[in-house]
Amino acid sequence: MSRHDSGFILLETLVAFVIAALAVAVLYRAAFDGAAGVAIGGREAAAVERAQSRLAALAAFAPRGHYVRTGQDGGGFRYREEAAPLPVAKGAPLRALRLSVSERWGRAGRTVTLVTIRVAPP
Repeated sequence: MSRHDSGFILLETLVAFVIAALAVAVLYRAAFDGAAGVAIGGREAAAVERAQSRLAALAAFAPRGHYVRTGQDGGGFRYREEAAPLPVAKGAPLRALRLSVSERWGRAGRTVTLVTIRVAPP
């Protein structure tokens, strides 16, 4: 083996190590992103459950006029409940309410909002 050939083998080895390091970095990043996605999905599912519960309670409460309530919901979640009467025909036997609940969490300010319209006696 000549001196020129041994240098070529060293260069091939270094290139192989660089390629292997890049492949490991890409795999690590993919695994990290996947784990982060699972964590975000879990928090989002928890936020939806909390919002559904608050929306059901707000619908049962059926406030008469405009209503807004905010607060801490535990576990790093913050909520905002809002009820607003919708216009109906004069003398209508029912009144309509737009109900919304938002759950917010995390430093990025992720938010889930659920909205429904309910009718109630006047």
